Amino acid sequence: MKATAVAHANIALVKYWGKRDEALLLPEAGSLSVALDRLVTTTTVELGVAEDSLRIDGRPASGAELRRARAVLDAARIGDRARIESRNDFPTAAGLASSASGFAALAVAACAAAGQQRTERELSALARLGSGSAARSVPGGWAVWEDEDAGQVASPDHLPVRLVVAVCGEGPKPVGSRDGMKRSRETSPYHAAWIEQCRRDLPEALRLLRARDLPGLGALAERNALRMHADALAADPPLLYWEAATVGCLHALRRLREQGAVRTRRRSARGRTIVRCPPPLSSPYRRRRSWPGNTPCSSPESRHWSWRSMCACARRSASCPGARSSCSGGPAASRCEAS
Repeated sequence: MKATAVAHANIALVKYWGKRDEALLLPEAGSLSVALDRLVTTTTVELGVAEDSLRIDGRPASGAELRRARAVLDAARIGDRARIESRNDFPTAAGLASSASGFAALAVAACAAAGQQRTERELSALARLGSGSAARSVPGGWAVWEDEDAGQVASPDHLPVRLVVAVCGEGPKPVGSRDGMKRSRETSPYHAAWIEQCRRDLPEALRLLRARDLPGLGALAERNALRMHADALAADPPLLYWEAATVGCLHALRRLREQGAVRTRRRSARGRTIVRCPPPLSSPYRRRRSWPGNTPCSSPESRHWSWRSMCACARRSASCPGARSSCSGGPAASRCEAS
């Protein structure tokens, strides 16, 4: 049996950075995210082959990556060997949540290939075992993850927003998120305060989301991201995920904000700079390659960065090809077709 599923990456506004259970991948504090419809992972699972294999973007996966995929299948009680092909249409392991969309698509495709009928909550819990953030990529839209699974707390079109991503560096993170979280929890003197702050931020973020207060929600998300990086920087040895271009983007965006052009910004774990603004504001700025008052991107003193604009809300992050493209729909698993 074979099945293909599509899932979207999600970006956290209240961040997930710390586990209370390393084996079960349960978070120390709840998180809030929004799914991105232009960051897509497509995964095909074929069961009944001679041995397990995993290819990501055409390359053979590492042993650790394959073991994480097998853990998801074992948790779903899928004993058959599996051939897994996964492809991202955006940079892999680079701070844009490719593991979230990857494991969400894997959970949905594997269960469909096995002929299993699972609820959205069950699929979310399975995806979590591959990558914690993947729990939020199954329901999609505006999602909250606090325990074993994640659920959608607002429809994708509840708050129209467009995100612009500045790609500030190439290649994977120097320290992966899983190892980075563990190091922060074990060695950062700021970690306990960071977790307590997230527990305060989540209910406030939900209040702002319900009120459709994008400036307020964006400001909270920016503070939350900065505090996450402060926690990581205080680890031993320190975790510095920013590139030189990241800082340049932040200064440029501050000036744009003063001009009224940008509403809010945040940083991902790889140093990507992500700008949130209402859809009409994004178009004039996503085409910029250099910014007033900054070193030109092409100069030797500054690494090049590029901008990518995308609609922030995906209707359902884990689904099968042929599913409806509107912002509403039933559980992802009910639309999977295995062959």
